[in-house]
Amino acid sequence: MIGWLAREARDPSMAIVDSLLKLVAVRGADALVVASGEVPCLTKGDADLPLSMPALGAEMIDTILGEVLAEPPPGSAAGPIRGSYRSPDGAAFDVVLRATEAGHRLTFRPDGHGQPGAEDRPGSHVAPPRGDRQSPAPVRPASPPTTTPYRAPTGDIADLLTRAESLDASDVLLSAGAPARARVAGELQSLEQGPLSTENILAFLEPWMSKTDQQVLDRDGSCDLTVQRPTSATVRRYRVNLFKQERGVAAALRPIKSQIPTLDELNLPADFTELTRHRSGLVLMVGTAGSGKSTTLVALIEHLNRTTAKHIITLEDPIEYSYTPQRCLIHQREVGAHVADFSTGLRAALRESPDVILLGEMRDRETIAATLTAAETGHLVLSTLHSGSAAMAIDRVIDVFPQHQQQQVRYQLADVLRAVVTQILLPSSGPTARVPAYERLVVTPAVSTKIRDQRCHQMETELQKGAAEGMVTLERSLARLVQRGALSLEVATAAAPDPRLLAQMVRGR
Repeated sequence: MIGWLAREARDPSMAIVDSLLKLVAVRGADALVVASGEVPCLTKGDADLPLSMPALGAEMIDTILGEVLAEPPPGSAAGPIRGSYRSPDGAAFDVVLRATEAGHRLTFRPDGHGQPGAEDRPGSHVAPPRGDRQSPAPVRPASPPTTTPYRAPTGDIADLLTRAESLDASDVLLSAGAPARARVAGELQSLEQGPLSTENILAFLEPWMSKTDQQVLDRDGSCDLTVQRPTSATVRRYRVNLFKQERGVAAALRPIKSQIPTLDELNLPADFTELTRHRSGLVLMVGTAGSGKSTTLVALIEHLNRTTAKHIITLEDPIEYSYTPQRCLIHQREVGAHVADFSTGLRAALRESPDVILLGEMRDRETIAATLTAAETGHLVLSTLHSGSAAMAIDRVIDVFPQHQQQQVRYQLADVLRAVVTQILLPSSGPTARVPAYERLVVTPAVSTKIRDQRCHQMETELQKGAAEGMVTLERSLARLVQRGALSLEVATAAAPDPRLLAQMVRGR
């Protein structure tokens, strides 16, 4: 008898097989079949229902085997091997593994569902049940939405995403009643497809929507989720915001790259690593939506991971990049899956012995208050905020509190704030599509005094005279990009708060 041994669960957001198995329940199928060199398909009765995706290579099937098995399948086994598998959402499956000329074939049937197939005949190797694959923290259960009837997707959206990936699009926008669009080098362009429907969009997203997601969409008009789209070689992940609109629904999809970028790959200076050298306090990365601020923080966390021995806790909504611990111990927690909200996660983190806390976004008063407390109590907190400048970011943090608390918050922020980096992305004249320009405010004693005295409108003066302390004005950053040939003077001038100062810096004055 050949057994399939259980092992510790992987991060459920990264498992390829779990993404495909969600479709079994959503479409009411009898089984999922994946095989080397073949398009994955569902079976329902006597019908085969191929999925809208390329055929899977032998390497992808081996990856799926690695998620299901704790040890490689025996090469000399006579006949099929049987076992069981439990996904992170608690669904149990009977699994049959068969060798084929091209590699392997795996058949997943919901536990106790349907009649045994030919591969289940007597004489096959029967394995003991694989141990329950439990997630280390509560995860959102996956279940089909209850408000919209399922319609089989035409494959159009999968094809659109494939095209957008070939264009290296930073975002894909799906909208009922309109053609899909992709954001390429900061500009929207049509993907030249007919108008989508609400049914198309919901059918594509349903496998990744939980009951909680559906309830949030019904209550608030929008919800966030993560989509994992298997391709022939890997799984492409997307951060998605699904929202209601006049013509039905729409969705903004942002692809998540599998490789964590370095500062050099992001065209950011190496001295950004100085932002991580503080033992405690708050470092803010600010900018508009889509300015790359979250990706910059990811690169900083990966720098710490390679160079220091620290305990890092991330609080994200949703988890985007998955870190492989190197010198650091990294725990990633997703809002809605592992923790109720940012503020609850922050309060819990204070009891979890972290050195560094990455907070996805400072969204509300409770989260900001918890962030300031964490920064006060000996932790380095890295976070993002939607704002156009350092002065605006500081004022925004203070203004979320009632008037009678604002002076106390000013003193608190003046003590814990270490730096504020404002980032924008601009179309490049070089080989990369877009390059970042930034403003960096280092919190010196003079800056702290201005925060306490409600003189944030004078921060520009500190920026201009603070080069020795590592401060950089946006004009200085833009001028460097123009001098390197990475940015045209016209684009830089349009982005500069003071075009005359930019022109002087470009000329070297």
